[in-house]
Amino acid sequence: MSKPRNNCQRCDLLENLDKQNTEELIDEQLDLEIGNLVNPDQRDRRLVICQNCPFFQNGLCLKCGCYCRFRASLKNKKCPLDKW
Repeated sequence: MSKPRNNCQRCDLLENLDKQNTEELIDEQLDLEIGNLVNPDQRDRRLVICQNCPFFQNGLCLKCGCYCRFRASLKNKKCPLDKW
């Protein structure tokens, strides 16, 4: 008898959402963050750092579990590794 597989909710979510849906959900959440967004240049600099990090995978930070584009867009957030 095989052992039941224990999936985390985040893994199940990632399997069920395609990239376009994920990007749309991030955009919707960012639309709610009025006054809490960094300028696009700062966001892009942060994302370059994220994309070159060993904990970056498929748009996610494996250290904190956030979508990097969402976290990098917010003034009140920082990299969990203090890279930005």
